[in-house]
Amino acid sequence: MDRTLPPGAPSLSSEPLTTGPLTTGPLTTGPLTTGPLTTGPLTTGPLTIAQSARRVGAWVWAERALYEVVGGWVASTTSPAAKIYFDACSQHHAWRERLWLERLPARLVQAYPGDGLPQAPSDLVSPPWAGAEAAMEALSRLGTDAGRLAAYCRVTLARSAVAYRAWQKRCSVSSDKPVARVLSLVLADVVADWQDGAGVLVELLAGPAGEEAIADAAGATSEIERCLLARGLMGDA
Repeated sequence: MDRTLPPGAPSLSSEPLTTGPLTTGPLTTGPLTTGPLTTGPLTTGPLTIAQSARRVGAWVWAERALYEVVGGWVASTTSPAAKIYFDACSQHHAWRERLWLERLPARLVQAYPGDGLPQAPSDLVSPPWAGAEAAMEALSRLGTDAGRLAAYCRVTLARSAVAYRAWQKRCSVSSDKPVARVLSLVLADVVADWQDGAGVLVELLAGPAGEEAIADAAGATSEIERCLLARGLMGDA
């Protein structure tokens, strides 16, 4: 599950962060994506320069936090398939974090001093809202394979795909090209992890610990959903 840029791909760090009108296009195909992922306030209007900058920083924070949480599960996971899956996904979070770090705007403070941006781009790396922090803390406390898989696939990755897709619909391939390119890469990566994890979870729930695993999965899913219910992962649902 190596997520590397194809040979000859242009650098992601050489183009400025901008905003623009909406872009359209399907997310993906397959059993997990049979309809539109976003509705209502998630798809309204293009982001401003400052909003885009803060969104990049928020995703650096989120992908870094998920790298730490999911990677921290590996040693205590008992299912071989889930252990391999979590190890791979933690590396994918690290890869996505690096892509967003390259998009942290280095010149926005000087170019747009009236937008209220912090003095250093690194200061943009922060949780988008308290619910996201609570969700990461709750994820780190989950102790069963079924609970972790369900909360991660059914809630965390699903909401990540929703949030990334909503952002994609608020930027333009022409005027927001660097961000749009990264969004295409990370969205495909998230959906692939989501689908792979769903398969691992289905096999686990069908195993010998079926009833107990189903209960663990339901409880963990509910716990993480409660953290994010009001405003989603990025705080704008």
